[in-house]
Amino acid sequence: MRRILLILIVFLFAACGPQRGKLRIRGEFQNLPQADLLLYSPDGGLMSIDTLHIVKGRFDYSAPVPHDEQFTFVIIYPNYMTLSFLARGGQEVNIQGDALSLGKEVVEGADSVIPPSPRQGKSPLKMGGRLPKNDIIPAHKGKYLLINFWAEWKYGGASVNNYTRQALSDHRDSLHVFTYSLDVDPKQEHLPKSITDSTRWTYHCDHLGWASPYLSRIGIRNIPYHILLDPRGRIRAMGCDFNRDIKKEIDKIAD
Repeated sequence: MRRILLILIVFLFAACGPQRGKLRIRGEFQNLPQADLLLYSPDGGLMSIDTLHIVKGRFDYSAPVPHDEQFTFVIIYPNYMTLSFLARGGQEVNIQGDALSLGKEVVEGADSVIPPSPRQGKSPLKMGGRLPKNDIIPAHKGKYLLINFWAEWKYGGASVNNYTRQALSDHRDSLHVFTYSLDVDPKQEHLPKSITDSTRWTYHCDHLGWASPYLSRIGIRNIPYHILLDPRGRIRAMGCDFNRDIKKEIDKIAD
């Protein structure tokens, strides 16, 4: 009888506590009774993007994670702020926070918490100016270039692709499109499957999401976001709303 009781106690501790080869993340948030947060690992701790379901202010999540290697984990809040920390399998990470003061969460059980990157006070982008020098934006050989910053996980992406496809159809010889994806899953299809004209539609994805250094450099804080460059490489139009900020300038393009 004592042996059975001992086995039962061990089993209960194993079921309730962290398990070898699994990472457990628990959280409790004030002023956030219900929400879905995105969780990903840019260096391979998770195979894909997962969702943390907050119900009555709490969530409890676990997933298989190797215990012999440290990984980065990033939580994306509904307002696109992020919380990043280092952990490995077998650990239990507990997060206490308040939706009214995100960025001040108390994180226990992680190897360390990664401080957020310093935010730029002013975006370097301005009408008539040029993008900061980089090796990411492709040359467009005297054509207009429409740059779309987007992600599969952000609502509204399908509409952006429809608008862009129509613009390409209307200006077949004068417009090139470049998609900058903020997706973090290496298996994600970053170029819309409906796009077959690879000559005029190219893409880039570094799988870093909002942690991408280039996004911080140019000061983009929301997606979808669009920038239209003229044939000389100067910013002709930019903004989050395609119809309001971009379409009227594209309509002025003469083939």
